[in-house]
Amino acid sequence: MTQPTFLLDLDDTLLSNSMAEFLPAYFNALNQRLAPYLGGQNLRQAMSAAVQVTQANQNPTVTNLEAFMADFTRRINVDPATLNPILAEFYRVDFPHLRAFTSRRRHARPLVELLLAAGCTVVIATNPLFPAVAVGQRLAWAGLNNLEFALVTSMENSHYSKPNPNYYREILQKVGGAPDSAWMVGDDWERDIVPAQSLGLRTWWITDHLPAPVATPPLETCYGPLSEFLSWVKAQPFAAI
Repeated sequence: MTQPTFLLDLDDTLLSNSMAEFLPAYFNALNQRLAPYLGGQNLRQAMSAAVQVTQANQNPTVTNLEAFMADFTRRINVDPATLNPILAEFYRVDFPHLRAFTSRRRHARPLVELLLAAGCTVVIATNPLFPAVAVGQRLAWAGLNNLEFALVTSMENSHYSKPNPNYYREILQKVGGAPDSAWMVGDDWERDIVPAQSLGLRTWWITDHLPAPVATPPLETCYGPLSEFLSWVKAQPFAAI
């Protein structure tokens, strides 16, 4: 029996991390680093515009990092050679302090360990709009940094982002997974569940941070908190180890 492939979202799925609190703190810390180079420009507006350009890119030879840096450096008129070491210092010194806005989820590591022990292909399918260094730190905050994932998506290794179905297609191509034997597990209905189902993946909608659905959502999907997903995995034939 071929073991299934599991694409696992990170923020508010395996790691409690409300972007409504995290992102303002992130932009504030980054602004302090980049303020001397911005010439009074609004950092968040410039970065948001560059992210939009990145997400609109359909060139499979241009990574998200390449698309973002080309647009962002043009907007703030700073050469990449000047900006790159500043960003490296930010992620080394400042970004770790943002851990205070996150918390571990006690079911996350047992879940991933069970899937890996069962021989499943496990992917961290976090929206690849952060560099690998930031994704790696968030995995450490979740207690998942020393596990053998088939792939961890980041700006450097991805050419698309959520909710583009090509993001999911690219992951499956890289890890050799088939849609009909793959699951997407995430908390975001529009970014995780809808596009994954459009490619034929099965889905589990994580609802810890959401009100319980009043009725079955329009798309047919499993749903419940992460603890219920772990219980479901334990009951599956592929997990009989």
